[in-house]
Amino acid sequence: MPTTISRTAARAAAARRLPWPDTVRLLVLLAWVWLLNRRLSGLFWLAGMRRQPPPGDVLLRLMRRWLAVHEAIGRLLPGIAEPEHVREVRAILTKSGRPSAPVDRVRRTP
Repeated sequence: MPTTISRTAARAAAARRLPWPDTVRLLVLLAWVWLLNRRLSGLFWLAGMRRQPPPGDVLLRLMRRWLAVHEAIGRLLPGIAEPEHVREVRAILTKSGRPSAPVDRVRRTP
């Protein structure tokens, strides 16, 4: 009887294990994504309460930081495609004439 390998087993075999420092870095970056998502949703909630659009400079700074974190995650996980929503945001910022500057380190600004 022939043995077949399921698709999930093939994907699991192709996945590589991250060393501990990279795993910790990935978790920190995922926490940053969560925090930035919360800040963005709070910014839009506050703008809705004031019935005004969110401040453009704050929104742009948060989106650039959000994209920089996603770039860092992409460097840690080579071969995994960038999520669709990240590609859409990157395309919108590039189309508007303000491309996101590549950032090697994600820094917290006051």
